[in-house]
Amino acid sequence: MISRTADRFYRILISLQLAVVLLTAFTLSLIVATSLESAYDTPTAQYFVYRAYWFQVLLLGLGVNILAVALSRLPWKRHHLPFLAAHAGILLLLVGAWVTQRWGVDGMLRVEEGETGATVEIDEPQILMQHAADQGKTRIISFPWRPPGVAVPPFEIGHGIRMDRYISRADPIFSFESNSSERAAPALKLKFTTKRSMGGMPAMAASQEIWLWAGSPEWQVNEIGPARVFFGKAPAGPGPWIAIEPRREGGITFEALSMRQEKSRGTLSASSLAKGAVLDPGWKAIQIEVLEFLPRGIPHTEFVQAKIQHGTKAPPSAIRIGTADESIWLGLGDRVTLKDAIVAYFPRRVVLPFGIGLERFMLERYPGSMQAASFSSRVSVEDGKERQPARVISMNEPLEWKGFTFYQSSYEEGFPRPTVSVFSVNQDPGRWLKYLGSLLLVLGIIWFYFNRMRQRRKA
Repeated sequence: MISRTADRFYRILISLQLAVVLLTAFTLSLIVATSLESAYDTPTAQYFVYRAYWFQVLLLGLGVNILAVALSRLPWKRHHLPFLAAHAGILLLLVGAWVTQRWGVDGMLRVEEGETGATVEIDEPQILMQHAADQGKTRIISFPWRPPGVAVPPFEIGHGIRMDRYISRADPIFSFESNSSERAAPALKLKFTTKRSMGGMPAMAASQEIWLWAGSPEWQVNEIGPARVFFGKAPAGPGPWIAIEPRREGGITFEALSMRQEKSRGTLSASSLAKGAVLDPGWKAIQIEVLEFLPRGIPHTEFVQAKIQHGTKAPPSAIRIGTADESIWLGLGDRVTLKDAIVAYFPRRVVLPFGIGLERFMLERYPGSMQAASFSSRVSVEDGKERQPARVISMNEPLEWKGFTFYQSSYEEGFPRPTVSVFSVNQDPGRWLKYLGSLLLVLGIIWFYFNRMRQRRKA
C-alpha cells in the first residue's frame, strides 16, 4: 500500500501535467506582480507576490518538479545532455534568486561631506526595545511593511507596551507646546503667502505654514520655493534667504536678502508676536505672518494617512505605541523613552566591512534655476588601515568594491551647498548562479535544437 502511494506520488511529481500547472501558475503570478508594480509600486508587488509564502512554495514546487524529472532519466546517457543542461540552468536560476533574497543587500547609504559612512539602511522596518529588566539586551521585533488597506492587529511589544496602530504611508503633523524642561527652546510658526498674477487676471495666492525650532539643527532650516529660512544667525551665501533670531529680552529680529541681493532688517517685540504680526522682508510677492511664538517649547508629532499612498514619492510608515496611560507616535527612524524602556522604529541596518568617505559632493544646476542638472560624489574607500584613491560616483558611473555596488541615488540639501550624498547599495551573492543558470539554459535549448535538426536530416 505504501509502495503504491509512493509510486503514484512519484509519477505525479515527474508528470508533464504538474509541470504545466506550476509553469502556468508561475506565469500568472508574474503577470499579477507586474500589474501591481505598474498600478501601485514595487513594495506592493513584493508584499502580495514576490515575498509571499505561497510564491516561495510555488518556486519550491517548480524546483522539486524539475529536479525529479532530471533524476527520473537515470542512468543518464549522452543524448540526455541538452535536457540536463536546460534543467540545471532553471534550477540554478531558482537557487540564485533564493540566495539573493536570503543574503543579498539592497538599501541606502547616507554620507555627510567630510565623513565616512558604513551603515546601509534596508527597507525592512523593525521595532527595537531596550529595558532595564533585560540587562542591556536589545529586543528586535521584525515588522515588515504592509500596503495600505491591509489590517494590522495590535500586539504586545513587552513590559506593558503595545503597538496599537499602524499607518503604511504616513504624513507627520507637527506642533509645539510650551515646556520648561532642559530640552525646550524657542519655537516659531510662520505662514508664507505667495501672490502671483497671470496677465490681466486677479492675483492667485498660495500659502504654506512651517515651524522653526532652535532646539535641533533639523528644525533650524527650511525652504519656501527658492528661498531658505533660517532660525539662527544669517548665512554667508547668496539670496534669497531670511534669518530669524530670538532675542533674550523677548521677541525676534530678522535679516533678509532678496534674489537681487538687497538686504533688509527688522525687529518684532514679544507683545506684537502675541497678537500675531507680519514679518516684512521687503519682498513684493511674499507675505509672512507670525502665527505663533513660544519662548520655550518642545515638538509634538502625530501621523495621519498620507495624501500620496503609492509610488516612489510616498512617505514611509509610522506606528503608535503606548501604555495604559499614554501613547506616542513613531515615524521610521524615531526613538522614544517610554515606561523605563527605549523603543525605536528603525529600518534594518547592515554594517559594511569597509567605509565610504565622501570627500566632496559636486552639483551642477540649470542656469538661472535651483533645479539640479547633474550631481556626483568624489569618494574614497577606507578598508582596514588602507585608504584607496578617490573615485567619482555619478548616475552612470557606479563604484564596485568587494561584491558591493554603489550608485549615486540622490542628495540632501544643505547650505550653502549640499552636504549629504545618498547612495543606493546593492549586493547580489546569487548573481553568478543566475548568470551560470542562464548560460546553461540557453546552451541546453540550442544544443537540443541542433540535435533535433541532425535527427531530421538523418531521417
